[in-house]
Amino acid sequence: MTTSPYIHASSIPLGKLVGLVNHHKDRLLSQFFMPLDVTPAQFKVLAAIEFEKKNSPAEISKLLAIDCGSMTRMVERLVKKSLVEKQPNPEDKRSVILILTPSGESLLTECIEVIETQVSPLLVGDLSADEVKQLSGLLERLLP
Repeated sequence: MTTSPYIHASSIPLGKLVGLVNHHKDRLLSQFFMPLDVTPAQFKVLAAIEFEKKNSPAEISKLLAIDCGSMTRMVERLVKKSLVEKQPNPEDKRSVILILTPSGESLLTECIEVIETQVSPLLVGDLSADEVKQLSGLLERLLP
């Protein structure tokens, strides 16, 4: 029997390793967001509106690399859940801007709490605070 190159962390290519960690993070978010009735993708849209100050579906779609059709369906689900309101764009009457409702703001706050108290500890495992800081710094250096 041959040993897979993916068994030992030192042999996993960096891109694959980053992808695996991202997938692990998304599984944790799905698990812990389920009682809140929100998906990780929906959370990312709410967070883009609040923290990235993106308020058009096109801007959010570009930021999150979501195709236009998926973004349209996502917005409709968020509107149906009363988490987001669509308003006419005052600068372009053909488009809309998205605004978090009070329920959307409250849910976003709950999600952040869940991330900080439940997801993050599982994601960083037994890394020390210094190791987490070092890892964060190294990953930030890889960004353009």
